Amino acid sequence: MITRILYNEEKDQYNSLIKHPIQTWEWGDFQISQGHKVYRLGVFEENKIINAYSVSFHKIPKTNYSIGTILRGPKVDEEMVKNIRKIAQDENAIFVKFEPDVFYKTFDKSGKETVLPVDMHFPNMLVSPKVAFYPFSYIVDLTNSEEKLLENMHPKTRYNIRIANRYGVKIEERSDDAGFEIYLKLLIETTKRQGFYLHTENYHKTLWKTLKSTGIPKIMLASYQDKVLGAFMLFKLKDQFYYPYGASLDINREVMAPTLLMWESIKLGQKLGCKSFDMWGCLGPNAKETEQGYGFHRFKQGYGGQLTQFVGTYDLVINDTLYKAYNLVDKYRWKILRLKAKLLRK
Repeated sequence: MITRILYNEEKDQYNSLIKHPIQTWEWGDFQISQGHKVYRLGVFEENKIINAYSVSFHKIPKTNYSIGTILRGPKVDEEMVKNIRKIAQDENAIFVKFEPDVFYKTFDKSGKETVLPVDMHFPNMLVSPKVAFYPFSYIVDLTNSEEKLLENMHPKTRYNIRIANRYGVKIEERSDDAGFEIYLKLLIETTKRQGFYLHTENYHKTLWKTLKSTGIPKIMLASYQDKVLGAFMLFKLKDQFYYPYGASLDINREVMAPTLLMWESIKLGQKLGCKSFDMWGCLGPNAKETEQGYGFHRFKQGYGGQLTQFVGTYDLVINDTLYKAYNLVDKYRWKILRLKAKLLRK
């Protein structure tokens, strides 16, 4: 087998093997638009491509160093690590973060775990002190009937769906520029209100501009009395559906618009022929009400998906001294960013 950098003409072959939206060729184009350097790599056996993945390098401002990431990529093996190490050295990277799109455990409703048969070999890597994605997610099985999906939900979630329908909350898919602008406005308002750190408005606009023609992003809106109360951006890739972004107004909460919006999003996934719906992250099986993000965790939990744990986040360290310094600085940087977000909320 050989691994090499792919040409633009091999885009379709590359995408045919990709299983997660942020590994697609188009997502790489978006990363490039943000000033990052992207390598698309193909693994070949007897001149046939059998595996593919992207690694992106983000320059550290005012330095000659970079950080590499392979997020939601394939299973890691020694050949992959060897090739990435060479590229990382050429890019003067301090480390490369690996976060495979591979499940490790599942949990039933009582919290009992089942370890899945997966190779957990990460050669010469360290468990990362910082994750990019939540290590857990709820996965809804879209091959179930609507009746079975409703049956799997928490009774309170089913009840809130009925409330939203009684109030006449309207749901529509608006996967066009106008729908995106409505969604973006709500997203900015939501993150300011809740004190979250948000990428810039231009970041989201460029993301939409880059992906909208691919059919990956879908916009869903929930309205009550002609006012949009909730908006989701969903991703579809092949037979998988994802919920990466959501926003809602802090008014008319009694009509339960976001609850119905999520249910209709699940039904949209079925309509589009998807087999599963990844809710893009949640807390673990022992989540506590005092934990940050518990509200979102509980909201997603109500839809009866399978709580699943990914294999984890690992760092391939290229420069040990700078790696330690980077993590220390980054820890305090994020504290400042979160404090800034909270101050903007006031």
